[in-house]
Amino acid sequence: MSQNLFSQNSLLTSLQNKFSQLEDLSADFKQMTNGKTNLAGKFFFKQPNNLRIELKNLVIISDGVTVWNYNKRQKQVIISNYDENDQSMISFRRLIFDYPKKCEVTEKSGNEILLVPKENELNFKSAVLNLNDENLLRKITITDNNNTIITFEFSNYKLNQKIPKSRFNFLAPEGTKTIDLR
Repeated sequence: MSQNLFSQNSLLTSLQNKFSQLEDLSADFKQMTNGKTNLAGKFFFKQPNNLRIELKNLVIISDGVTVWNYNKRQKQVIISNYDENDQSMISFRRLIFDYPKKCEVTEKSGNEILLVPKENELNFKSAVLNLNDENLLRKITITDNNNTIITFEFSNYKLNQKIPKSRFNFLAPEGTKTIDLR
């Protein structure tokens, strides 16, 4: 059920305002593909583009300049330049601020915002942003151009914890093989 433009913009605006006011956050997350959980772990974010994803055997860290992709099992880190336009990296900033400008935006009942790209420049057919009662992302459901449905669920948010900047840098453990693609 679509609602009027004012209501539509108020939900998106509430999400954008909440995100703008955050210094940092952490949350538990699950990623599912076509309904099957394939990743679960912890997610950390610090403004403007610092990201840390901790999975069982993998840690992905970015300080907004460099990305470190560390495989614990293989004791290997791949280092690359951060690319703000890399759509394979989940970016709250792009999802909340950039993509709505490039999409038809519709508010649906149940605190959902539907994004449908106006052009083929984005690598998905649709994205549904489901907000919790605190105007934080509870779930993101993306249908890609191959009709694969990728869902991210977030829970146990902790906001403005003053996460140190050092949490978004990587120091390789002794014996780590380094592949530097910069």
